Amino acid sequence: MPSLDGNLDRFIESTIPFVPAQCFSKTDLRSLRNAGAADLQCYYNLSDLWESFKEWSAYGAGVPLVLKGNEKVVQYYVPYLSGLQLYVDSSKLPSSMPRRAGEESDGDSGESASDDACDQVQAQSVLGSLGRLSLRDQPLQTGGYSSDDAEASNPQGHLIFEYMERDLPYIREPLANKISNLSRQFSGLKTYKSSDLLPSSWISVAWYPIYRIPMGPTLRDLDSCFLTYHSLATPSKNISDGHPGLLGTSRGRKVNDDPSHILCLRIFGLASYKFRESIWTNGIQQASSLSKAAKDFLHQLKVRHPDFDFFITHGS
Repeated sequence: MPSLDGNLDRFIESTIPFVPAQCFSKTDLRSLRNAGAADLQCYYNLSDLWESFKEWSAYGAGVPLVLKGNEKVVQYYVPYLSGLQLYVDSSKLPSSMPRRAGEESDGDSGESASDDACDQVQAQSVLGSLGRLSLRDQPLQTGGYSSDDAEASNPQGHLIFEYMERDLPYIREPLANKISNLSRQFSGLKTYKSSDLLPSSWISVAWYPIYRIPMGPTLRDLDSCFLTYHSLATPSKNISDGHPGLLGTSRGRKVNDDPSHILCLRIFGLASYKFRESIWTNGIQQASSLSKAAKDFLHQLKVRHPDFDFFITHGS
């Protein structure tokens, strides 16, 4: 494992989710080849991703930090679901599924709809009361973007699930608990694979500090909070390994003692709050670059992420 020069590097390395890689069957590979996607390498199950957050949600993710005077501590951060969008190819949706929540299907109603299709429609209609906030609801102040335009010319695919957190941090549920509750309304959160999703699918995790070891007096330098952004789709062989947001193989993590069967969801964007130079000095330029990457990505999708807006306007 390469040496980590700064505390931001240590934070990023310590909060990357690792999931078991799944191999395609011969039948799946033939289907992918026929669909023009034969360059997909492997996939992971979304259920495994949520499983990877369970321990962190309960106890926090330990991040080794070096303070002034080379004092070493382990700061623990709890993950919270901040934002999530799942996009799929609209041509692969069930024919009985409306393209928008509330639309009627061309086919027979009721009996022909699959359970997943019902879940997808329900997710889009229910999430309005659970925290949706996007430019489909609130146009860009600098342009004339409308919801009709979004549906007519969205190159990102069909949005089947969206969640944007707006609760204050102290009343939020840790990520694993939140996903468990949301999956009762949209079972696709547990059943979808990364290979089902388009590259525009993403998740943002909010990390808040809770305690450190060894314990000591409260340190304002350790109050920093972070948003990390991760791509959820399966990468392709023909995309550079250095491309931000792609899955990558692990370095030292093991599942069933075979590190080649692990994927990590690399961070492609980041935002920070209470980010003080005294402890994060070596990461200032990196944090700025990652923040711009997150901003550009959200702008490309035409989505407003409430936590990102807050971090950018209130961050140090």
